[in-house]
Amino acid sequence: MLKEVIRKEVEREGFITFDRFTELCLYHPDFGYYTAERVKALPGEDFFTAPELSPVFGKVVARHLEKISQEKGIPLNILELGGGKGFLAKDLLELLPVETYLILEKSEVARKVIPGVKVVGSLEEIEEFSGFVISNEFFDAFPFKRIVKRGGKLYEVVITLKGSELKEELHPYSGNLPCEPEEGCEYSLFIGWEEFLEELFRKFKRGYFLTFDYGSSCDSLKVRKSGTFRAFSKHTLIDNYLEFLGKADLTSSVDFGYLRKILEGHLVNVSLEPLSTFLLKEGVERFLSPEDVVVAVTLLVDMGRKFWVLSGVRGAYRR
Repeated sequence: MLKEVIRKEVEREGFITFDRFTELCLYHPDFGYYTAERVKALPGEDFFTAPELSPVFGKVVARHLEKISQEKGIPLNILELGGGKGFLAKDLLELLPVETYLILEKSEVARKVIPGVKVVGSLEEIEEFSGFVISNEFFDAFPFKRIVKRGGKLYEVVITLKGSELKEELHPYSGNLPCEPEEGCEYSLFIGWEEFLEELFRKFKRGYFLTFDYGSSCDSLKVRKSGTFRAFSKHTLIDNYLEFLGKADLTSSVDFGYLRKILEGHLVNVSLEPLSTFLLKEGVERFLSPEDVVVAVTLLVDMGRKFWVLSGVRGAYRR
């Protein structure tokens, strides 16, 4: 069991950092939340993503990609980062004349939704590529540290043992931060973004980058006393996440200022806008029917205010 795996590592090392803890909980090959056999190709198992909520999201994204493809002459080769259960891929393949569709996903569950689509587990399996790189709720799924400020000093949450039970503890933190929390507040520092994107853009030579995720700016994130770390199970926020090892999604809000800064080193014409603005600009209303009231409210109001859209162009294309 995962608890035993973590307990042994804590006993060996004395403690494990929170990013290591989330890595084990989410991606352990046998017991991880995203990699375990329990994950089914069904929508809304523990929470709904936009593509699982309704095909409307996929229709809007398809319209946007088709427009960009025509405007800039970008071929409809698509690499989807973290394709999950394959719902967005399914919608796009039905709506667009896609030349090639590749999914980067550690879990193989996407194959159950779209047989025949190539799924790879790492960027090492991908050759040089031009086209579209897209993702939805991908960057929030990286391991992350939890950094807190107490008495003017920075500490990180680590996982230790009290007897045989796992518990949180604060250890001094001396690393760099793109956004330092205010006194008494907590900030989630995602680990691995820079390295992943560096490797991605060695392969991704020309095209268009588009990602959707929930989060905010440093100004908003650094003042949150309880931080933005969350654990979800069965559509419910849980506090006792240490009792749900490998059975709950551990996540936090994306710092879009930090992510944008990294992407500006690889892309031009980088744009950041709320999901609601993106959906309205792309004419979401034409894809909604009278019975889609709940979908419309969720996409435009709930997700629309919490999610952001970050995009940019890679290489030289016509304007």
